Amino acid sequence: MRGLRIVLVVCLVLGVLFIAADRLTVYVAEGKVAEKIQARQGLEGSTEVSINGFPFLTQIYGKHLDDVDVTMTGIRADPAAAGTGERLMISEFSVDLSGVELDGDYGGATAETAEGSAVIAYEALSVVAGQKGVSFAYGGEGKVKVTASAEALNAPEPAEVLSTVTTEGGDTIRLEADEVPASGAPGAEDAIRGAVDLDRRVGGLPDGVRLDMVTATGDGIVVDVEGEGIRVAG
Repeated sequence: MRGLRIVLVVCLVLGVLFIAADRLTVYVAEGKVAEKIQARQGLEGSTEVSINGFPFLTQIYGKHLDDVDVTMTGIRADPAAAGTGERLMISEFSVDLSGVELDGDYGGATAETAEGSAVIAYEALSVVAGQKGVSFAYGGEGKVKVTASAEALNAPEPAEVLSTVTTEGGDTIRLEADEVPASGAPGAEDAIRGAVDLDRRVGGLPDGVRLDMVTATGDGIVVDVEGEGIRVAG
């Protein structure tokens, strides 16, 4: 009976040591992956990685991770905006990667599928609007309020419109005014739309990620993203 107790105690201790080693290894691995993603994407912000599933050691030995969560901040989208030279700032990008296959030398990884979201602040849209005097804010009920100064319109009065935001081609955000203020001046509508409507390509995300649904919220524009064959490191 005493021998059985000793065996049980030894097994318990070994189990605790295995769990501790597994958690320590995954902690180190998360940091290494975050560093690689940070370098690959050239981020201005930070990267956090969470490798899910237990045990991690068997996953790393098989070079296959079931599920990995990645959160990045400070992504500058390509290309630079004409007129300002500024690149659109994505304040936060969160993605759930499934079926992550590690390279043979563990130097990189590719995810089978990805689902997540990107958040773009309204101030970031104002920076890349292409001209001064155009600002963006939440307009309520899923709309974006766009304000253009009289100077931006080269008109005696400023204009304010509510716009609908959509995605186009999996890589572009489009803002289009639902309607513009009535004016009897020739070309006034075209001038207002030229100032407040916006098409902005969102490059710079991990290769293979495409834009899906988009929603205007009080915190900014939230874009659902998805993709296959996502290269995340290396």
